[in-house]
Amino acid sequence: MFFLNQEKFVSFDAKIKKAESSRDEASLALEIDKNKSSDLINGLFRERGKRRLEIEDALSNAEKLKEEAELILFKEKDLNERNKKFLNELSKVRKELKEQEAETEEKKSQGEPIRAQTEQLKEELSLLESENQKEQAIRDNLDAELSGLRTRREVARRTFEEEKGRLLNEIERPPYHYFGDEVEINVLSVSPSGAGVFINDGYKTGFRDDFKYLAYEQNAPDSFFYLKAKLVQKGLTFLEFTGDFRKDALELIRDDQKLFLIRTGDSNTTIY
Repeated sequence: MFFLNQEKFVSFDAKIKKAESSRDEASLALEIDKNKSSDLINGLFRERGKRRLEIEDALSNAEKLKEEAELILFKEKDLNERNKKFLNELSKVRKELKEQEAETEEKKSQGEPIRAQTEQLKEELSLLESENQKEQAIRDNLDAELSGLRTRREVARRTFEEEKGRLLNEIERPPYHYFGDEVEINVLSVSPSGAGVFINDGYKTGFRDDFKYLAYEQNAPDSFFYLKAKLVQKGLTFLEFTGDFRKDALELIRDDQKLFLIRTGDSNTTIY
């Protein structure tokens, strides 16, 4: 009986201590598990808050992306239409460019004779310029010679005037204009027919019938023309334009104009 019930005779103090020890260990493990659970729950709450913020940000970004996608889709449609339009225009431009290139080639082929002619004309122009330079040199030489002749003429004129003055002082002058005398007159009027001019000078101032004069206007000393005295009276004379000088003289002469007359005779250039 003892052997069979020997466990009942064992002291319960050891069991109680063992049970208390197990209880303390379980309490410690439970406390540890509690702390771990609390930490885990707090971490889960933090993670859930973090995830909530991330989800909210994601939703906000998704809305923005949705708006941007809608805008992109709208722009894409517009861009597709514009791209199609540009492609059509590009096709037209390429076609026109091809036609222009064909026309250019045709005009280029047509322009070959013109270019050849242009080159020939350039060569001819170069020859003409060379000849022109030679002519210019000749003309410069002639201008120099002419200037020399003018100087000689002026010297001869002065010598003649001096010699004429000396000789006239030695002879008795006639009561009319002598050959080479220069007279200043004022035009009274131009005749209506244009045949000549009237002046307020006559016998008293040395004019005689059929006297011929080489005339010029003060502002055009190199434009000479011929006049012939007609109907000479005491204080009135009609001076007639001679030959082809009439037309040029009429362009220069007007009423009340001052003229200079040089008494002259017939010459091989006088035209009647």
